[in-house]
Amino acid sequence: MTTLGSTGKAEAQQFDRKRKLFLVPLVSIPPQLEEQISELADTHWGQIREQLQNLEKSLGTIRHVFHELIHDEGEAGAQLLSQIAPRSASLVKEITDSSGYLEQTEDQDLLFELSDWQRCLSMGLVSQKVSALASESYQAAMNDRYVHIGAKIDEILEEDGVAALFISEDHRVQFPSDIQVFYVSPPTQNQLKQSVVDLIQKSFEENQPEVHEDSSSSNEKEVE
Repeated sequence: MTTLGSTGKAEAQQFDRKRKLFLVPLVSIPPQLEEQISELADTHWGQIREQLQNLEKSLGTIRHVFHELIHDEGEAGAQLLSQIAPRSASLVKEITDSSGYLEQTEDQDLLFELSDWQRCLSMGLVSQKVSALASESYQAAMNDRYVHIGAKIDEILEEDGVAALFISEDHRVQFPSDIQVFYVSPPTQNQLKQSVVDLIQKSFEENQPEVHEDSSSSNEKEVE
């Protein structure tokens, strides 16, 4: 990943005529935790917005927006994004209202295939052979998905162009060597991730059934 130092415009000149991609790593927040973590999440997305604006000032205006799970473009893609990721949708709308265009990022058939294999795996398959087949097929589809995303960005991002990609932090997309990738890492990134983990653990512990000691021994009368 490339980082831009504090020297500003002079340092940014080394990226002239090169393709530039601002990568925003997404932190998954389960819906049931949204209310508890809302304030920190708002701060986090405010920092993402600020970092993207600073990158634009140094390297150029975002012309293309890619977002994971979006298999349509333009207004149709924006409507889908607002349903599955409202916080992303809000920031993406600011970008598209100003300068950028929401691109089709995913292949719909691959997403459906992944979803089906995931359902199979979650069923607790009895046959080891079938379980291995489902696991291998899921991984193959996931690899194809990442290849597709990388190819889509390569196809659309022009020379000296600037794009933003919103995608899970653990993605395995390989970018062409001539694309300079700038990692957007707000100060709250690790704090938000840890808060999600802590809240999930707390919720798990609270939902565990209470274990009562067997009181039969204390109720036994002593026999002389």
